[in-house]
Amino acid sequence: MSHLDPVVQIGDWYYQVIYGQLWPAAVPVKPEHMVRLEPRLHSLLNFFLQHPNTLLAKDTLIEKVWPAEEGTDAAVMRAVGALRKVLGDDVRAPVYIATISKKGYCWLADINPVAPGTLLPHVELPETAQPALTKPDVLPPRWPWRFISLTAAAILLGCASVAYVLASLTAAPLLKLPDTITPISALSGQEYWPVLNDAQSHVVYQQRPLDANSLNWNLQNLTDLRVSPLPQQFNALSQPHWLDAEQVLFRGEKPGESCQFYRQRLLPQPAAPVALWSCTAVLPQALVRWQQQWLWLDNTADDTTQALWIAEAQRPPQLLRSLTSLYWPVQHMLIQDDMLYLLVQQTQNSSSLFRMQLPDGEAEVVRQFPYLIEQFSWWDQHKLLLSPAQHELQLYDIKRDTSQSLGPLTRELTQAQRYDNRILATQYLDYTTDIYRLEPFDNPVTVTPWQVSNRSERLVAHGDAGTAFVSDRAGISQIWLEQGRDSIQLSRLNEQQQLQQLLWHQGELLALLNSQLYRLAPDSSELSLYPLQAKAAGRYASCTNQLYWTERREEQWWLMTAHQQQAKPVRAGVVDVRCGPDERLLLQLADDRSLHLLEPGGQLTALPVQLDWRYVKPEQWFSDQSGIYWLTAQGTEVQAYLWQEQQVSIFNLPLEKRAIAIYSNGAGLGYLVRPRPHDTDIVWLHNRR
Repeated sequence: MSHLDPVVQIGDWYYQVIYGQLWPAAVPVKPEHMVRLEPRLHSLLNFFLQHPNTLLAKDTLIEKVWPAEEGTDAAVMRAVGALRKVLGDDVRAPVYIATISKKGYCWLADINPVAPGTLLPHVELPETAQPALTKPDVLPPRWPWRFISLTAAAILLGCASVAYVLASLTAAPLLKLPDTITPISALSGQEYWPVLNDAQSHVVYQQRPLDANSLNWNLQNLTDLRVSPLPQQFNALSQPHWLDAEQVLFRGEKPGESCQFYRQRLLPQPAAPVALWSCTAVLPQALVRWQQQWLWLDNTADDTTQALWIAEAQRPPQLLRSLTSLYWPVQHMLIQDDMLYLLVQQTQNSSSLFRMQLPDGEAEVVRQFPYLIEQFSWWDQHKLLLSPAQHELQLYDIKRDTSQSLGPLTRELTQAQRYDNRILATQYLDYTTDIYRLEPFDNPVTVTPWQVSNRSERLVAHGDAGTAFVSDRAGISQIWLEQGRDSIQLSRLNEQQQLQQLLWHQGELLALLNSQLYRLAPDSSELSLYPLQAKAAGRYASCTNQLYWTERREEQWWLMTAHQQQAKPVRAGVVDVRCGPDERLLLQLADDRSLHLLEPGGQLTALPVQLDWRYVKPEQWFSDQSGIYWLTAQGTEVQAYLWQEQQVSIFNLPLEKRAIAIYSNGAGLGYLVRPRPHDTDIVWLHNRR
């Protein structure tokens, strides 16, 4: 179909070809239901519709849709993925766009022209307005006037739709990206969780001095930048809240003591903290004020659920409700009127925003993010300021469900909060990680540098075709492959793609990017979507040339596998999967800290190894044909359960600083990741003018 009618129906959508506007076909046509495609997606969809049921190579799309020198394979993949998202297409069972492996794409849906009056709202005419039947030779026919009226109404509706969209887009001025970072603190060590008082005269934040394991509060006068360190030492501290002009409320854990809520006077002169209520865990951002009361989340004693507590000053807390459906401990929450917002880690790789009407509403999903969000705060009444892991700061509009990046300057910032036209944040200075190679059967382990640069190195995947890893040495995270003394860059990723896992499968390197699985051939930088995708991906494993993965489906974890190019459920309640010995699988269950072996017949065998998946990160342990290896909480030792010996061994790591990740070399402990000493500062993010 080289010629397209002005309005066509494609699947569940009406599409206005000239303006790139989509309306759901199943609902009444209203301006608020209209979706307007951005220019590149508009051109791409038109080109697909002009060539239905035709294999279109990526090179063809680059040549016909993208301007010269701007089109790339990655750009095509991103645009096709974005168009699928708008249309609601499923790459595993496509209705609109099919991916032909290593060849290109094909448009599938029927394209049917739509009569001019179909998209108009239905208009009921009163009986007196109904045209009388008359003979043609007595009165001229009146139907042309009705047609003209309806056509005029259509034009008015179209203009109103365009005006509505423009008004929505321009109701608030476009945000001017910040261009300046001004330090507030310049102390040795690390500072975290800055909070400004209402008068904006003082900021309070945590400090961890160099070579220290304890934290203390610093109070800084913003007039003369004088810092007053408070003497009290803590093992852990939460974000502070200003109670009034003089006092703060926070959660802390002193050496040798359990978790407590404290009230502490800071102005005009600091005083000792006063304990208020006991707690189980020091959660960083899980305390809000609601209706003159304090509301907070806390872990239960067994760490399997969380409880929402409420208390007034000078009164004991009361249990408001329990949260049992959110698997990872919720550590961040905000409030707006009577609506509580929860930042939830849904899987090992992704976060979701939930909201809950107080006091007894059910938690509902607002937005699922395909990557991890580390912290959030309010930008204004309808927008959130997000701090994603390994990403730039973002603004998320709850009302419109749209996001906007605050620019590459904000990539090293976190714990950000807006005050007027400035953002107060924590900045990581020269944070880098190195990869070391190990000889595991010596004790202590012999450690030698393997991938060391002035940028971060992480995520090792060892296989027969080589050892792949992730490095920021090219500016942003890219996939690299070791080749003798040299390493070659395999990928060409952008800033919005968060690398979450690498693994080898059947000679191909697989990469999990923003919770989607891609294939990357070792001899090419071209990425292609893997045919099977998880709805909410957990961990992947390639065991005996069979691909397994975990995913969340309707508040339940499942172990899945690929069978005849389809996703096949294997077992419910599995949150992580690794390879075990003799074609067995090693499973981490959602309701049990013990690791289990899954026998070929389906039986489960418990092992004398306990790892709490809620707190042990996926990169802090692995299994291979020699055994199970995991980092201790201090990061200075690796414990191993060897299959042949069936007992636990301990390997000491001769490192000054703790390790944060370990990986296999195919037959035991082969690689570890260690951060270099680094500082963090408290900074202002703002515009020069």
